[in-house]
Amino acid sequence: MDESTEGVTLMTGFVFDVLAEYQNVQKLCAPAFELAAGLDPSHLDAWCPMQLYNDVCSWIEANVGSSSIRRAGAAIGGRIHARAVASHQAATSDPLAMMEGLQQAAANMIRDPQGRGWEIRSHEPKRVEVRRTQTFNCLLQEGLLLALVERTGVLMPSVRQIRCTRQNDDYCDYEIRWLRDARPR
Repeated sequence: MDESTEGVTLMTGFVFDVLAEYQNVQKLCAPAFELAAGLDPSHLDAWCPMQLYNDVCSWIEANVGSSSIRRAGAAIGGRIHARAVASHQAATSDPLAMMEGLQQAAANMIRDPQGRGWEIRSHEPKRVEVRRTQTFNCLLQEGLLLALVERTGVLMPSVRQIRCTRQNDDYCDYEIRWLRDARPR
């Protein structure tokens, strides 16, 4: 995977969504907050460098822990759902449609000259496999994916990383499974 971030930007709101999860321990996480000191929280739709976002996530993972960065991913999942995916009613109907919505959201909320983001690798009943092609923190993405799939109402969703660039794989791939489709509303 091409890990370059040159020329890649994303909406500033993503940085603040991650940091919002650590407001109650802001002193402990001061270095992460300092990384974002030049961003304006009143302009969440402004564009900022992807590298800054990655640096904030990496600091949190290294200093607060991997389970914590997964929880922050759930907050990002909420932002993506509220801002981009939920506006397409069909996108919330099942996990595959949700992942298609995630692809569109990434295309709209991230500016990457190479067009990286997400790919749907395969799908079958009660299973979808997706690939991360952007430099997002791979552990944060587990929380993000789970938060999105939970919003479809399926029973017992799970996300498992089956390949990882940190393990010398070319990409990070995630397997999304669920026990039963959502009950009719």
